[in-house]
Order: sequence, then structure tokens, then C-alpha cells
Amino acid sequence: MKKIIYLLCASMLFFVSCSSNNSSNDTNNNNSSQNLFLKKITEGDAVLGGSGSSYTYNGNKLVEILRTQSSYTSSDKYTYTGDLITKIEKYEVHYLGTSSESRTLISTDQFQYNNNNQLVQFKTTTPNSDYEDVTTYVYTNNNTVTFQQFENSPGTAPVSLKTGTITVQNGELVRVQVVKQFDSYTKDYTYDTYNSVFKNVLGYDKLMFSHIIGKQGSMTSLSTIIGGVSHNFTNGNGTLEYTYNTNNYPLIAKQKMGTTVLHTFNFEYY
Repeated sequence: MKKIIYLLCASMLFFVSCSSNNSSNDTNNNNSSQNLFLKKITEGDAVLGGSGSSYTYNGNKLVEILRTQSSYTSSDKYTYTGDLITKIEKYEVHYLGTSSESRTLISTDQFQYNNNNQLVQFKTTTPNSDYEDVTTYVYTNNNTVTFQQFENSPGTAPVSLKTGTITVQNGELVRVQVVKQFDSYTKDYTYDTYNSVFKNVLGYDKLMFSHIIGKQGSMTSLSTIIGGVSHNFTNGNGTLEYTYNTNNYPLIAKQKMGTTVLHTFNFEYY
């Protein structure tokens, strides 16, 4: 089955333990309210060039993430059931902002929860295909979650893609252990003490596990979204330096290798 991984690239970072406590008085990004919502990310990459992501909400519910890189535009449309995100539809957008604008559905992510509002299943389907990728989660105690990721197809037994264990402390993921043939690893995470860019988005914390282990069926190189549940990651691959605004939300992030800046992120908030 063809794996849809490129739609996540604009919102992913590869982190290592380095964080800066700088502040900025940028009037376009400061807000007297502590409950800020991410409005826009402008990215610059030494190899891939520039890209941008814009975020729209209905109150504190995320409605859409619109991403543009060069001539390619994609859209993630979010659906809630009550306070929980239950579906994300991923589209390729054609002729954005014109009378000829149209959208082609690429994949659909569906999320199921238990009675404690904990994520128990993450399923990805694609149009015109009977194949589906599924990740299931089992909560063994308050701090440990095991997962299994597999591919389903009609008339055949499920094919295991990866398994693993997730450790959580104080509401944040602190360790991921992934087992896959020829591709197993353990990764520990640390955080700053500042506000995550997604801190105030309703239901986004419930999807932490689906983000951290990568797109279903994709390579298991450790890729992470920008920010944890309440705070920001400070480790991964490379070095990451933050600049914060006066409300302690990330304003600028620079991914570096030595003294070379490989990738920059500029954040704007509502």
C-alpha cells in the first residue's frame, strides 16, 4: 500500500537537547491573553526552501491546517465528536483561492477512544483502496501504553508494521520504544518549561501518541510535531534553539547542525 507521508513534512521537526530562553517584544505576536492559538508557521529550509502553514479554529477547536510549499498545497480538515477529534481528512488542494479551486482526498485518519477519553485506535484509509493501516493502544497503567501498528487487507491476515511501548509522565510523553524488523530503537524526550504551540487546542493532547510514532506504515525515524502537550520538545536530531514571546510561547525556532542553521520556524498567534 502506498504510504502517504509527505503531507506531514511541513509540520514536523527533528529535535535535540538545546533550548534558548530568549524573549521578543514583537508586536505582531504578543497578546495579553495567555490562551494563544497558533495562527501561522513560516518555515525556511536550507535544502527544501520555504513553506508555510496556516491554522483556523472554531473557538478552541481546530478546523483546518493549510500547508503550502512551492506550488503544492495540502489541507488537513478536522472533525470533532463532542470535545474529541475523531477524524482528519487530508486533501491536495488545486488552484487555491481561485474560482477553479478543487480538492482531492488523499487519506482519512479516524480516531476511537475508550470511556476515559483515551485514544485506543488510529485508522488510516485511502480512497479506492481496501487496505487500511491501524494502530491500537493498550493502557497498562497510568504511565505506560503499549501499541501495535498493522496493515489490514481483505482476505488476508493483518501484517504487523511495528509494536512498542510509550511512557508518559506529568501528561507528556517521555520515552518511546519501537520494535520493527531492521528498525528498532528507544528514544527519551525532555521538555522546556514554556508553552507548547498547541497547548490550548481542544482534543489535540489526545492525539499525542499518533503524532509521536510517525505516520502509519511509514519509516520509523523519530519525527515529532512542534511541541508536546503543554511544553516543547528539547531533544531529537540536530540542535534546536527557541526564542519566546512575552507570553512564553515559541516565537522562533532554529534547527542547527553545529553553527549551520538548517531549518527555521517563525510562529504567529491569534
